[in-house]
Amino acid sequence: MYFYIKKLAVSLLILLTVNSVNAHHSFAVEFTAEKTIAINGVVTEIWFRNPHVRYYIDIINEDNETESWDVRTSSPSLLVRKGWTKKTIQVGDEISIFGHPGRDNRKLLSVISIKLPDGTSLGKKYPESDKLGEK
Repeated sequence: MYFYIKKLAVSLLILLTVNSVNAHHSFAVEFTAEKTIAINGVVTEIWFRNPHVRYYIDIINEDNETESWDVRTSSPSLLVRKGWTKKTIQVGDEISIFGHPGRDNRKLLSVISIKLPDGTSLGKKYPESDKLGEK
């Protein structure tokens, strides 16, 4: 009986550990650190919650088609410490985002900086247009 209880306890511990390991992923798995891009679009949805604040934006690509992008920033607590709030960026805002693109042509972007319609930059200074995409 003791053997089965011990075996069950070890099995449960392994299952709990495997789930927690899969719960978070590394930056390198999803994003291309050696490349940067800039996109401009309209915010369609906002998730101001853990583990990362996410802005969903629609952009018009070079084929004049709408693409939906998943733009990811830091955690809400880190952004609040930097002065951002839930109301800093609103649905309907047209913003420019500079960051690291998703791997495998996925429509993901890890934010380096965001430029608001009034020209305010959030994050690191938004690069000048002639410097975009260089690294």
